[in-house]
Amino acid sequence: MRKLLSSICLAAMIGLSPVPSIAADKNDIAIFVVIENGGVVTDRKAAETSVNYLLGELIKLRRRKATRKALVHIILSANPTEVTWSGTPEQLFQQGHSVLELIKFKDTCSDLVLAWNQVDLTKRITMPDEVRLIGIGPMINASFPCDEGDTTIKLPQPAPNGLKFAKLAKEATQIKLLNVHADQDEVYLTYLDRAGVTARAQKGELDFDLMDAARTRAANGKILEAR
Repeated sequence: MRKLLSSICLAAMIGLSPVPSIAADKNDIAIFVVIENGGVVTDRKAAETSVNYLLGELIKLRRRKATRKALVHIILSANPTEVTWSGTPEQLFQQGHSVLELIKFKDTCSDLVLAWNQVDLTKRITMPDEVRLIGIGPMINASFPCDEGDTTIKLPQPAPNGLKFAKLAKEATQIKLLNVHADQDEVYLTYLDRAGVTARAQKGELDFDLMDAARTRAANGKILEAR
């Protein structure tokens, strides 16, 4: 009888103990950074400057309670079928030099379709509550394989078929496009307008900006600040 009572007491204690919550460890904010690092990037010094400033801003998020557990995912257009780096702002602070070493500019393809598809895939796997999107580059697509047939790219270039950026944009709370080529800004403003981005931005539901090279230079260090 004593053994039975002990078992009942133990069961009651287990029942009253707090159950570990999976949701408690969940990263509710996902920040996706797509960096164009292929041959379409002609001003690589400007691109490197923007990357450096942006990583610095992302590191600062570790100081804020609302964003310190966010997950930053970096995808490169020249290696678009995987996440190049993923971690919290604190991990980015600790590994910043190593992360910069991963971001190399190459004379190769720059596949926007695959890169933003990787963002969509990662979002579906991780299921964050909030999505923020950042793109650094001219928004010029050079899909794999890019060394076959006519490799000439004529600008303005329409948004490529199969690009999932508009789908992602409908769910995002922040969209920042940096160093967009002067011939591509109207193309992507129209593309995003059709996805309801500008309407949401006007209502204050979305922090949105699309910046050419000059506006990016002026905003470096303040990119993530809401307008």
